This record gives sequence, C-alpha cells and structure tokens, in this order.
Amino acid sequence: MVEKDLLTALGPLAPLYSDPAVLEIMVDTPERVLVERSGRLEDAGIRFESPEALRTVIDAALALGDVKLAPGQTIGDARLSGAARMLAVLPPTAPQGPCLVIRKLYPVTLTWDKVIELGFITRAALDLLQRALRAHVNVLIAGGAGSGKTTMANLLAEDIPPQERVVVVEAVHELQIRHPRAVFLEAAGPAKPTIQDLLIAAAKMRPDWMVIGELYGPEAMHAFQIISRGHSGMTTTHASSPADALARLEALCLMANLGLGLGEIRALIASAFGLVTFQQRLPDGRRRLMQIVELRGLENERYVLQPLFRYDPAKDTLEPTGARPMWEPS
Repeated sequence: MVEKDLLTALGPLAPLYSDPAVLEIMVDTPERVLVERSGRLEDAGIRFESPEALRTVIDAALALGDVKLAPGQTIGDARLSGAARMLAVLPPTAPQGPCLVIRKLYPVTLTWDKVIELGFITRAALDLLQRALRAHVNVLIAGGAGSGKTTMANLLAEDIPPQERVVVVEAVHELQIRHPRAVFLEAAGPAKPTIQDLLIAAAKMRPDWMVIGELYGPEAMHAFQIISRGHSGMTTTHASSPADALARLEALCLMANLGLGLGEIRALIASAFGLVTFQQRLPDGRRRLMQIVELRGLENERYVLQPLFRYDPAKDTLEPTGARPMWEPS
C-alpha cells in the first residue's frame, strides 16, 4: 500500500493520520470526529457532509487493505500500510450512521531510554524485567485501554537474547518486534486459520519464546497449556489490576468448556506465568507502569502474588518493594 494512496482514500481524515501526535482517530458519526492526542481525547474539528461521504472513505480505505464488504456485512477490519489498523461499522449495526476507528501503531523508534525519560518505567524495574527474560520467566502484560500494552510487548520481546528464536502469533498483526530471529504468524488469508491452528504450528517451529497477541476466547486455554509445558511465553490482556488480569484469564479458559474446575484452571495459569506487569493511562494522559508482581503459585487454590515494584503517586515513580523474586538466588 502506497502512503499517498492511503491519504487520498482517507480524504478529510488525511491530515489527522499524518499528524504524528495523533495516535487514534474515531469517527463516531459523520458529525463527530475525535482524536487521541497526547493521551487525551479531543474534538478533531472535522465533519463529513453526509453518511454517504463517510461511507466512501470507509470503502476506499478498506479496499486498500484488500477488504470488500459483502452485501449485508456491517463490520470491516483492515490493516492500513502496516502502521495502523482500521475498524468500520455500518448501519444497521451502527444506528447513528457509519463509524470507524483508525488506530496508529506506536512508532518502532520508541526505545527503553525514551519510555524511561517519559516516566513510564524506571531503570531498576527494567533491569528486573530483563533479568526475568534471561531466566525465561513467562510474562503476562496487563493494562487498561490505551495504556501501551502493545508497546510494552514490543520492547520486552526485543530484549529477548538475540540468539533465541521468537515466534509471534496474532489474530491481527500489530506487534512490531525488532528481533533478529522473530517469525510472525497471523490469522489471515483465504484459509482463515484460527489462533489455535497458529499456536499448534508455532509450537512445532522450535520457538525459544512464543509471543502471543491478546487473546479473546477459548483459544486462551490452548495457549496457556503450551506455555505451561515448557515453551517460554509472553502475552497481553485487558485488565484493571493484576488480580483482575488473572480473573480474565480464568474467564477465557472457562469459555473452552472442557469441564475443568476453577482450581484446575488456576493451577494451569499459575504454571504458565511467573510475572504480571500492570500499566495504566492516567487521567492527564501519562502512561505509567503501576506494578510488577510475581506469581508464586497457588495456596489453598488462591494465587500467591508478591509485588516486586509499585507505583508511588506522590513521587510519580515506580518503587521496589524490597521483595526478591523466587527465580533469583538469595
């Protein structure tokens, strides 16, 4: 896809897409266009003349992503130029008129030095995470909407030792991991492979690490089984706290309907992950890593969670708790 063709297709949205400060474009109705800029939602000051004009932009952009909506199809999803994703919803599913969201992926030039400078993480906390990767401790990256989970996964995966093989599995390709031995699998194409198909394939590709995009359904059970059986792994999940992240994983496993009890599911999750990181986007738009928690297993069928770092709002920084992770010698 040529960038100028995309800008032509986007029409009045092109200046917003070209603005490096804009991370997300949201067209709620033809009369209301919002953007996320510097972590905050703002009115973009742009209006479409009619629902038909907005539909023209949607069809043109989807076409550039090789997507054409069939008659009666009201939801379309496409990758735009490798640097953004687009989701469009049409009437009657969208009763106020066509709407769309364009999410620009964070630039691959973002580095740990930059996110440390921005206050997202401290050097000491990063050092802990890098030691965990060298020890092959599996990581669950949790956070709310817009908190930067994809960026965190990109940067962490890039810290996997360069001699190790990384297989990346995603429903939709968003991760931009710059690793010399990374292989990417996406659930796309005419054959429509499922995430479970990709996980089975990835496990046979001799991975030292499997990096799995956010899971939304019962395929999570298969992913955790693979990770718990010796494949080092990393994935993301939407959550409001580390405990909520684990509860979300339980709910995904229950969707598999395999007849397992909650205790068995918790045992699987506890064997699959050793670290949970949790991050938030604060009301003023700042993104902060709030906690790094070690998952030390189960006790009486309850997770044993040991905080290693906690965010101190008074200091606006991540502070060590003094606890030492179990994987490191005392």
